[in-house]
Amino acid sequence: MTMKSLTVMAALLLAFTSCKEEEMDTYDTTLRVNYYRQACQAVGELDCYLVQEGNEIGTSNWSLFYNEIEGFQYEAGFVYTLKARVEKVANPPADGASQKYTLLEVVSKEKR
Repeated sequence: MTMKSLTVMAALLLAFTSCKEEEMDTYDTTLRVNYYRQACQAVGELDCYLVQEGNEIGTSNWSLFYNEIEGFQYEAGFVYTLKARVEKVANPPADGASQKYTLLEVVSKEKR
C-alpha cells in the first residue's frame, strides 16, 4: 500500500469511530419499571426504581435505577414499559448521574 492509501484509510477509520461515539451519546431504549421502589444508598438514602433494560426485559433480574426519568409520573402498584431517550451528560458532578433519561412514551401500564 502506498502512503496516500494508508492516510485515506486512517482518515476513514477515524471518521467512522467518531460517528460511533456520537451515536452513543444519545440513544433510545426500552425500560421496564417494577410496581414498587426499593431503598438504595447513594449520597443519601433514596427510593430507587427497579428496572429491566434491553436483554433483561422479561427475565427475573431487576436492577436498582438511581436516576430519574424526566416526564415520567410513577404510580406504585403498576409495572410500566417505557420508551426513553438516554443522553450522555457532559461533565457531570462527582455525585451526579452521567446519563439523563427522558420519557418518550408509556408503552404499557399493568396493575399488580
